[in-house]
Amino acid sequence: MKVIAAVTAHVAGDEVCVAAVCRDAAVSRKTFYKWAARYRAEGLAGLEERSRRPLTSPARTGEPVEDLIVAERQRLDGSGLDHGATTIHWHLSGRVPPIKVPSVATIHRILVRRGLVEPQPRKRPKGSWRRFEAPAPNEFWQIDAMDWTIVTGLVKVFNVIDDHSRVAVRSRAVSEATTTEAWTTFCQGSQQWGLPAGVLSDNGLCFSGKLRGFEVLFESNLRDAGIRPITGRPFHPQTTGKVERFQQTLKKWLRRQRLARSLRELQAQLDEFCRIYNYERPHQGIGRRIPIERWHATARSQPAEHPLEHPTLHRPVVREASVCEQGKVSLDKHDIHIGVAYTGQTATVISDTTYASIYINDQLVRHLKIDHTRRYQPSRKPRGGPRQPRVAS
Repeated sequence: MKVIAAVTAHVAGDEVCVAAVCRDAAVSRKTFYKWAARYRAEGLAGLEERSRRPLTSPARTGEPVEDLIVAERQRLDGSGLDHGATTIHWHLSGRVPPIKVPSVATIHRILVRRGLVEPQPRKRPKGSWRRFEAPAPNEFWQIDAMDWTIVTGLVKVFNVIDDHSRVAVRSRAVSEATTTEAWTTFCQGSQQWGLPAGVLSDNGLCFSGKLRGFEVLFESNLRDAGIRPITGRPFHPQTTGKVERFQQTLKKWLRRQRLARSLRELQAQLDEFCRIYNYERPHQGIGRRIPIERWHATARSQPAEHPLEHPTLHRPVVREASVCEQGKVSLDKHDIHIGVAYTGQTATVISDTTYASIYINDQLVRHLKIDHTRRYQPSRKPRGGPRQPRVAS
């Protein structure tokens, strides 16, 4: 404000020590006289802050190329496929005849300038994830099931992907997610891609009965074939994060398609998506390579040459108990904490000499290894009030 007052006084003809004013305001005398010239020509409006953007930008990407980038984004978005800057760059780089494609950063700036990027400041940074990856194709597959709706109602879709190459091994629509259907889906995938050394899944009953104290058909058949069944810990979907992310991409694509009228029509859509995913879509998690390219780049792993040993399981005990006001379920020798959010509800407890699984409304709310040295089995969750239960798929 003192500089503005000095400029107006100087123009008005008053005596002003320009050097002292500039020294106190940390500006050059050249800038002072520039503001004075603007004030003479435009008045106070000449002292407003002005953009330093150049009048011309010879190196800026031309409008035709920007329009091409926007059109490619709209095409990918309309097809239900990824349409970020890196994906657009990959697709435009393969154009025939070839064109000079701007960098990924430039494409992103163009999308921002056109208002096509929605800011996500709260999104978790990629560097915070702890990633793991199988060293070779067929080292292990990830399998999961998701819900989908067709004209006749709700159905299930089994999805299997290869952890190393991200190849979509099999995507299959079924009316109900049973262990028999899971095994059939696995067999169909192995006919095309061979047998893996291991299979990673969550603790859904169609994949594993370990938490309940018994084996299901799916994991039993895997062991007989020399394949290791691997399950993540309860309430930790990050373990099967690759197939979970695949299902997110699949759902996004399916929403752009016509609603299937039958399982057969949905299966045709799933087969088409797997073809695009494996042979036409660059995958950011593998350096923007196409999954089939990475599949053929490394020698495949093989299952064991002999059946694997089946675990010795204890016959579980099933009982019902009410959750008390303290959020505990009391058994003969132990009090198991599950949370005050379940107070008053009836829980089904399946336990053996080592483990206990607690279900409410047919959903797993806690699985634990029993500590026989103490009666009270704490949840070991941080204090601060009850958390909403996470539903196991």
